[in-house]
Amino acid sequence: MLGVMTVRQDELKFREFDRYRGFYCGLCRAIGKRCGSVCRMALSFEMTFLAMLLTALYETQTTEEKHRCGFHPVHKRLMLGNEAIDYCADLSALVSYYDLLDGWEDERRVDRLAESHLLKGAAMRAGEALPRQRQAVEHYVAALHEVERRSDPNLDAAANLTGELMAELMVMRPDVYERDLRELGFYLGKFIYLCDCYEDIERDQRKGNYNPLISRSGAADFVQSCEQMLGDMMARATQAFECLPILQDAEIMRNILYSGVWLRFENATERRKAKKEQ
Repeated sequence: MLGVMTVRQDELKFREFDRYRGFYCGLCRAIGKRCGSVCRMALSFEMTFLAMLLTALYETQTTEEKHRCGFHPVHKRLMLGNEAIDYCADLSALVSYYDLLDGWEDERRVDRLAESHLLKGAAMRAGEALPRQRQAVEHYVAALHEVERRSDPNLDAAANLTGELMAELMVMRPDVYERDLRELGFYLGKFIYLCDCYEDIERDQRKGNYNPLISRSGAADFVQSCEQMLGDMMARATQAFECLPILQDAEIMRNILYSGVWLRFENATERRKAKKEQ
């Protein structure tokens, strides 16, 4: 379900994109150092956003280094490092491990099972360090399986579970910011889940996977109703974001929240439109 919270690059200034990439590459490096190089498969846009958000919120002391890596061996890239990035590195291993196990349980994909074994050690260590977050992930996976088992037609059944998980992960430490962080995470999680469902309708229908949007996809106003529903969720998410005292990198995060999150929805809509016109 990850991969929704990306930037819309053509709307960013060059220095803003370099800063964003510094978080992305810094998170990748932190995952490699803390969890092992193979765990870099757990890197995601969602955790990059969270690392940037928590860094700005707590004004965390951040190191700036330039390194080459196996993916970009020619030119050195900016890689940021701090406590928030380390937190998101551990979360990345934890969430990805359970997501891979879920893929094995749902579709019996051997590749998912094999990849989960590679992440298991790092995920267990992260779970020991973050017991509250580990419990939230385990509850999410079990509850989601139950929703899928009974093919619950309620749109909120699985989406709320994803929102509750994201709300828990957003909170690095309990403090005065917790309420707004949970509100932001809850509606982001719902948006991510349902946007993923919208994008995957054809694939899920073909494979017989659970997707609460399939039964609604034949309606004449399906695209418009989905856009309105997702828009309402992002309105609530951005309202919570704007309540947080964030100055540093705020415009990059607004690019993601107000624009970047819609890229996959737009691409899926255009793809279906083009298919109908053929």
